[in-house]
Amino acid sequence: MNELKYLEGKVLKRSLPVFQSPPTAEVSGPKRLLLAQGELANFYDGEEGIRYIAFIELRPLAIRGNHFHRVKEEQVYLLSGEVLLVVQDGEAGTPVSIPLGPGDLVRIAVGIAHAFKPTEAGEAVEFSTSRFDPADVQRFKLI
Repeated sequence: MNELKYLEGKVLKRSLPVFQSPPTAEVSGPKRLLLAQGELANFYDGEEGIRYIAFIELRPLAIRGNHFHRVKEEQVYLLSGEVLLVVQDGEAGTPVSIPLGPGDLVRIAVGIAHAFKPTEAGEAVEFSTSRFDPADVQRFKLI
């Protein structure tokens, strides 16, 4: 699995491995299966239960995010489209731009400001082991 770390590992981007048929039992963790009946993407298989899940429509040039969370770590799986994810660790940090494409999974740690700038229309799924709390959304303009 292709894995890149940003901001000292506080942001993790993984391009899920793609298989044309079910892999052997030794292959564990998130993966994409491109089967005759259609794609099956396993993007979470963890010990903790999912307490929040949301569908995200991505429209070109419509920025999403520009905030951080003090409690909620989130993961976003890109189903389709192209997105530029901009992240920053604290007010004094330097913004980092991360291109995302279909099949990419990104984990954003608590306290990391983030904004999604779609460059091509698409769809994504956001999920977290923490419940969503509007009071946990701290506005932080990145783009």
